[in-house]
Amino acid sequence: MGKKLTDKQIRAYKLRSGDFEGLSVVEAAAKMGVTRQAVTLLLKRAEESCPELFPILTKQEVNVKTLLVLGWTNEDIADKLQVNLSRISQVIRKTNEKQGTTCGRPVKMLKYETWMDSKIRERF
Repeated sequence: MGKKLTDKQIRAYKLRSGDFEGLSVVEAAAKMGVTRQAVTLLLKRAEESCPELFPILTKQEVNVKTLLVLGWTNEDIADKLQVNLSRISQVIRKTNEKQGTTCGRPVKMLKYETWMDSKIRERF
């Protein structure tokens, strides 16, 4: 089985992704020695080949998302990242839009408890 992405697509992705360098399109283009349109086209084609890698989150979005998952409050995140509280709200909203989610915090999962046996109406 061949490679799904070209070397240039991989480089553009790594330069842009918050999981790696987290650069802007303009910064990534300058580092690659191409236009920003070329970087955008490389990423568009990469998304067609590997949609599971997208959407690309910025470095700040990755940091905020990580701290949210760890249970940090917005105030604590703002203090840690040295930004104002409204910026954290903006980042959470933008991340949710990119990922198609509605909540920045993980949902508490239910787990099986023995008392639940008496509540079962029908087994399947």
